[in-house]
Amino acid sequence: MKKIFVTVLGLFLFVGFANAQSLGVGAELSLPMGTFGDQAGMGFGGSVRGELELSDNMNGMLTVGYLTYGGKEVDFGGGLKDDWSWSAITILAGAKYYLGSAGFYTMAETGFHMWTAEYVRTYTPAVGYTSTLTVDASSTEFSYGLGFGYEIPMGANSLDLNAKYEGAGSGISYVGARVAYRFSL
Repeated sequence: MKKIFVTVLGLFLFVGFANAQSLGVGAELSLPMGTFGDQAGMGFGGSVRGELELSDNMNGMLTVGYLTYGGKEVDFGGGLKDDWSWSAITILAGAKYYLGSAGFYTMAETGFHMWTAEYVRTYTPAVGYTSTLTVDASSTEFSYGLGFGYEIPMGANSLDLNAKYEGAGSGISYVGARVAYRFSL
């Protein structure tokens, strides 16, 4: 089943990017929210987005990206510490709707976040030895996002600035910002 999923996903990505009329390469920042924010620090990463014009004011989007989050260390005292780290590969499809000719747009997307998390508990009592427990986990979670943005024309290309809210799995959500250079193909 996993091989079939990977094959279909690869075909989807190939067809999506092969038919793109523009390609954007960008940097992303992510601010974890809720319980996810209790365990993860600020995230950063990058993404590639292919776009295809569907009508005069709407583009279809296919985005592939990577995000990594700094862990938050929790010191319980007495030599007991917890540390978390998170990363995600994102695969999202959606649409961008332009609000007139000024460059402002709204966007919606859905897809998957493939999460990897590492949890490390360290215990160093006053006696001087250290005991460490490390747990690695991964999961693929359905995700959705809503946002808005602005494109600054630069000849045939543009600078694409956007912000979004992303629900990225069970109890995982974040507010993200992306700055990308979008060039026509």
